[in-house]
Amino acid sequence: MQLHNQTAAKPPRTERRRNTTLREHFDTAQALLKPLLGNPESHNGAAFYRAMTQLQATFPDMSGNEIEALVAAVVRGVQTRPGGR
Repeated sequence: MQLHNQTAAKPPRTERRRNTTLREHFDTAQALLKPLLGNPESHNGAAFYRAMTQLQATFPDMSGNEIEALVAAVVRGVQTRPGGR
C-alpha cells in the first residue's frame, strides 16, 4: 500500500461567496455584537433587533438582508467557535 505525500501543496482555494463585503465587516460586527449576543440565554427577538439596529447604524450602506446575514454569522461564530473567535 502506497501512501500519498501529505505535504503536497493544496491548490488555492476559490472564493464561493458572491458578496465579500460581509466577510470584510465580520470582525467589526463581531466586536460590536459579542457583548450583546455572547450569552446564549440573551438570544431573543429584542437582542436580535438591537443587534440589527446597531449594525445598520454602523454600516448604513448595507441592505437589510446583508445585516441579517451578518447577525446570523456572528451568532454562529459565537456559538460554535471556542471563545467566540
